[in-house]
Amino acid sequence: MAVSEPTAPNALAAAVRQELMVAGLPVLPWQPREALHSTGVSIEGSEHDPGVWIDWVVSGALRDAALRALEAGAYRRGGSEMHPAIRHSSTVKFAMMAAIAEILEAAGYRVERDADDYRPGELLVLEQQSGPTWRDPIGPPLAGLGGYMPGVRVRLTDGAYAGSITRVVEAWHTTSLDEPSDVYLVEHPQGTGELQVPATAVELAYEDN
Repeated sequence: MAVSEPTAPNALAAAVRQELMVAGLPVLPWQPREALHSTGVSIEGSEHDPGVWIDWVVSGALRDAALRALEAGAYRRGGSEMHPAIRHSSTVKFAMMAAIAEILEAAGYRVERDADDYRPGELLVLEQQSGPTWRDPIGPPLAGLGGYMPGVRVRLTDGAYAGSITRVVEAWHTTSLDEPSDVYLVEHPQGTGELQVPATAVELAYEDN
């Protein structure tokens, strides 16, 4: 079978590919559909086309079993009866496509299902929308919302040691009217024991600071 040269991916296709790889999914190399012999996510994106097509390629064993069943006519038209290989192949594909769509949508991509009758079951990714993502740096107002864990590097923002960077030893919540409600015990900035500070006087210190 003749195989054409791989189509150069567009920027969106490259971003989608990276997103799915980070999610732990096996992503197939850039190449035409006819050359696919592995299992995983097929991503098609051309520098001449802004959209990205996504498909799930089932394993060779499952694909061959379903094909043999189809060639033998082991199904009743309308889907009331069919060989388990046909049903299972479809179940696997649609389950994986649903998961891929959910992953991409959660990451901020606009995904269209059933965009083309000639590509049934495939996903069309149209754009990456702006908004917060899992790659965003951790900063206010969320940083510390649930309390910093022991060992986390923090910067003191108030008191005699304001500006000093230290580490959290412990955190606790108090009910006393005479003390701050949320308190951190941190390593003393001068290396002489520990220091108790209110949570309002602590902020996250990034590793590159």
